[in-house]
Amino acid sequence: MLIYIVFLMIFVGVTVALYQVYEIHYNINVGNDKKLSKADKSRLKTLSDQAKTAQQNHAWADFDQVAANALGPEFNRDIALAAFSEEKAGSYAIPLLRRKKRLSFNGVREGAEGNRIKVRHLPFWKTTLPHINIRAALIALVIVNCFLVQLLAAMTVYTISYPISTPLLAWLNDPLIVMLAIYAFIFMTFLISTLDRYMHDLYQLGELFKKKAI
Repeated sequence: MLIYIVFLMIFVGVTVALYQVYEIHYNINVGNDKKLSKADKSRLKTLSDQAKTAQQNHAWADFDQVAANALGPEFNRDIALAAFSEEKAGSYAIPLLRRKKRLSFNGVREGAEGNRIKVRHLPFWKTTLPHINIRAALIALVIVNCFLVQLLAAMTVYTISYPISTPLLAWLNDPLIVMLAIYAFIFMTFLISTLDRYMHDLYQLGELFKKKAI
């Protein structure tokens, strides 16, 4: 009976791995705002609307007030306007709302000196904003992990009739070990996807501050 449960879990693992590839594609192209809190979604809509109104009518007071409430009273208006007037909210606005609390400006006016802006990853660990976009490499790792999950699942079927005799690969004959390896890859993919969203947000913020510094 246990072996059937193991094979069922392997099938579920393959399904989850395929879904993870779909999910990262969806989050990048469609559902980037799904990771925002309800409050930030409301701020995104309000700030985007106010940014368009401010640009059209040259009336900055309302936008300044909303931006101050969302981002802090000292946040540079030009930076905020550039972020929320962008046609694609995922370019700058969403990363800014998601990561604003992690940014440290070292006493300088936001956006005035992009090379002095720090990111607080942990209470004891700060770095500058990344200058290299590693998204392509991380997505490639997600795809590779999905392929490895499918390969491991296929090996569980193959080894039923053709057990592997090579000592180094003999563990492939045990479906339980293979199942654990599959779920290890799934967990790794989850971590990679989370890292991708985090690092891409920071990279986009670096581009935003660099854009306004020019």
